[in-house]
Amino acid sequence: MYVDPMLFAAEELANAIIIKAAKDYRLAMKQLWLCPRNSSARHTIIECERFFKSPYFNMLTAIDGYWLMKKLKEEFDTKTRKELEKCISPMIKHFRDLSVR
Repeated sequence: MYVDPMLFAAEELANAIIIKAAKDYRLAMKQLWLCPRNSSARHTIIECERFFKSPYFNMLTAIDGYWLMKKLKEEFDTKTRKELEKCISPMIKHFRDLSVR
């Protein structure tokens, strides 16, 4: 079966863009959880969500952006947040709780 190299390269690029956005989203959620006043993390989350909801995202993939955001948030709530809570020191937890107020 013949695969057009240009089409293959375009699909690889589209996949890389989506994977990078998902990694950025995950990292920003971690950073925001650790430091709720982190404006850079908050901005990254907003930008990633805007991308996931955009027509450009729909042009790159058949995946529903809303579904992807939901899955990434579920992953954070069920796995990542619990891991962070285990690792966080009591001193950092105290300061983190103070910054939420």
